[in-house]
Amino acid sequence: MSQPKIKRRVGKYEVGRTIGEGTFAKVKFARNSETGEPVALKILDKEKVLKHKMAEQIKREIATMKLIKHPNVVRLYEVMGSKTKIFIVLEFVTGGELFDKIVKHGRMREEEARRYFHQLINAVDYCHSRGVYHRDLKPENLLLDAYGNLKVSDFGLSALSQQVRVIIISCFFPSK
Repeated sequence: MSQPKIKRRVGKYEVGRTIGEGTFAKVKFARNSETGEPVALKILDKEKVLKHKMAEQIKREIATMKLIKHPNVVRLYEVMGSKTKIFIVLEFVTGGELFDKIVKHGRMREEEARRYFHQLINAVDYCHSRGVYHRDLKPENLLLDAYGNLKVSDFGLSALSQQVRVIIISCFFPSK
């Protein structure tokens, strides 16, 4: 008789299949065991991050996403760590990349393109108002939710304005 598969857990999340993979991270589908809410779990290997001198970039990505709560930006829920991994819990966006939609369906109607453009401008304007600059906007980093709404993702190359950096530093490292 075969043993039932034991689900891997990270905190309160049951981890499922891999839904994306990059150089430094794997993104897995996960479910909040308390609420049943689906999430995307970005898993980074600390050793690889340090080896490739990516620690500052990861810290910046997390700090940036903590500043942003907008309907057209992928939401950061929480960050956890173990001895060897960093776990970033993100909103699970089901509609795929805008890039894939363009490849699959070709040129879109002007009305649809205008709607995406409007959502993108709203998200970028909001980010800029918070001192956040994405710096890697491209169709691969624009996701679509189940309702066809645009969600900006991947703040790995983002920058923070000098004002915001000073505020963050003073919050985390207050002077005596």
